[in-house]
Amino acid sequence: MFACLLVTTLLFSTVQGNAQGVTDNGQTRKYVIFRDDDVAPRTKFAELQAVNQVHIDKNVPVTLGIVAHQNASAGNQLLQDTQFLNYMRLIASNHLFEFAQHGYTHQSVTMVSPSEFYGRPYAVQYDTIKKGRDDIKQAFGVVPTTFIPPFDKSDNNTLKAAKALGFTEYSTAYRDFNIQQGQSKGIKVEAASLEFGNKSLASLKNETEQFLNNPRSVDTLVVLYHPSDFSGPNGTVNSQKVKLLADYMDYLKGTGRVQFTTLNRSLTTESPVHSSGVPSPSETNASTNAVDDILTGNGPSSGFSALLVFAFVALIVVGFVLLVGRLSAKR
Repeated sequence: MFACLLVTTLLFSTVQGNAQGVTDNGQTRKYVIFRDDDVAPRTKFAELQAVNQVHIDKNVPVTLGIVAHQNASAGNQLLQDTQFLNYMRLIASNHLFEFAQHGYTHQSVTMVSPSEFYGRPYAVQYDTIKKGRDDIKQAFGVVPTTFIPPFDKSDNNTLKAAKALGFTEYSTAYRDFNIQQGQSKGIKVEAASLEFGNKSLASLKNETEQFLNNPRSVDTLVVLYHPSDFSGPNGTVNSQKVKLLADYMDYLKGTGRVQFTTLNRSLTTESPVHSSGVPSPSETNASTNAVDDILTGNGPSSGFSALLVFAFVALIVVGFVLLVGRLSAKR
């Protein structure tokens, strides 16, 4: 009876934990993912550097959505901008940066709404996505596992093609498939939750608090921005917007309620809250990712499996105790 009750309790708590977020010492945390779209050669390079430096300084990971082939010229365009190429190769080894694929040309080819893929035949989409993936691999030595359709607009053929090409993560707008977070066509889909855009710190805080305090929200907040969001007049970098991003990260850390990660979950960093209630500087959990995956349920079944193992062991212990008791009574 006790063992059955224990198993039921553990399974219930697992389902609840996966729905609400990561529970640590009674405090529920959510994941936060920063998604930087439109990372491309000859485009807002100074802004890209400035924003990436904030992520480095704050030890906060980010998923970079790379556009492989903006224009119609021949060859791998990622190799044709030396400044961009050298910089991207330099940060490719930094664990804070996930290199994702953001379409191929990022050019709209549909009359229905802006989209590079929507409504196109499967074979065409597959070939286009493959070209972009191969360009990224050739340029940076990285095979992307996250796909982001340009304009956050795609269709089931895009999902199928991405899946067939080995992508495991897919990030788009909620309206694309009416999925905030879940599986579709065998690939994990996560929608952008908050657009950085022209928001103030107060507005960013307000939207984030609503997400954190909503018991029905998914376990991940995806924050979307573009390098162009940080542009100033006459081709300059808007230092105030860069500072705003840094201040927003400090706010998130100060809540003690979030863990930062990337769309492919290759890294998770957090800001632990001590007994004083003051969060310590963000610390990298790379060395404990394997444990974190089990305890926080990064994978769809890791936490479930771990608790089942625990329940099974408890069941064996209880059975052994009952057996010993019966043997003692017979004597």
